[in-house]
Amino acid sequence: MTSLIIPTSPGQRSPSEAPQPFTPEWLNGLSEAERKSPEMQEFSRRMHDSASGYIALLIWRYQSKVLETPLLPRQGSVFFLDCGRGPFAVTAGHVFEQFVEDRANYLIRSCQINNVGFNPEERLIAWGKDLGLDIATFRVTPEEIAVMGKKVLQGTDGAWPPPPNPRGAVFFGGFPGCERDAIGPDEMVFGFHGAMPMLTSFTEHQLCCQFEREAWVDVRGLGLLPVGYDLGGISGGPMLAPDFRDGAWNWRPVGLISEAISMEGFERVTAVRAHFILPDGRLSR
Repeated sequence: MTSLIIPTSPGQRSPSEAPQPFTPEWLNGLSEAERKSPEMQEFSRRMHDSASGYIALLIWRYQSKVLETPLLPRQGSVFFLDCGRGPFAVTAGHVFEQFVEDRANYLIRSCQINNVGFNPEERLIAWGKDLGLDIATFRVTPEEIAVMGKKVLQGTDGAWPPPPNPRGAVFFGGFPGCERDAIGPDEMVFGFHGAMPMLTSFTEHQLCCQFEREAWVDVRGLGLLPVGYDLGGISGGPMLAPDFRDGAWNWRPVGLISEAISMEGFERVTAVRAHFILPDGRLSR
């Protein structure tokens, strides 16, 4: 199994610890200048840290069946959902499909979620390919999630709530393959990317965030993404809506990332809506 070093943001704190009056009504009344204040950047950083705690890395390594070739990695992102009947793992259907193709054509030498060995084919609950849904779900235990060091998103055992209104903020995140680096024969480090853009449109099937760079704020002081930054690898990560309830901020799942496009003049992330996921991990439309 490959040793992974996945950076965790220092000083993670719950978004509910942010000083008040960070209520939805107060936030909605801020001017553009106030939204870029140091206090708001700190609030946004805490929200990013909280959301990133739900997202894990799915990675496998493969090589030729006939030649002694170097081990090559592929990856996607994954999150964990509990709709009242126990947790399960969720990723994009095309990520699982790539694993199935690689298993048929190559030797799979390792597969894991974070540092826990994981065989997606043996753990499969449902794959939405025949339903036209880019979703796959898998069995996983609470003990495994704890070892992975991740949190579980709470879904619903009934009808899913509607998505946020267009122009409402959402979070998406995952592990871009371009941020992967080998630091030893069996050791790699991975970078995480997360953002809180505005939801620009949605249909019964999907949610879309078309990037508006003029509204971006660098909440970590690391610089903003260059145009054309390759987001490949974040597929399977969640799209989350901030949820203010009982005086505290939390997150609710609204979709999972299916496509990320970044090119000059057009940048967009598309997610499949979460309401196709049933409480036991099966899929329906």
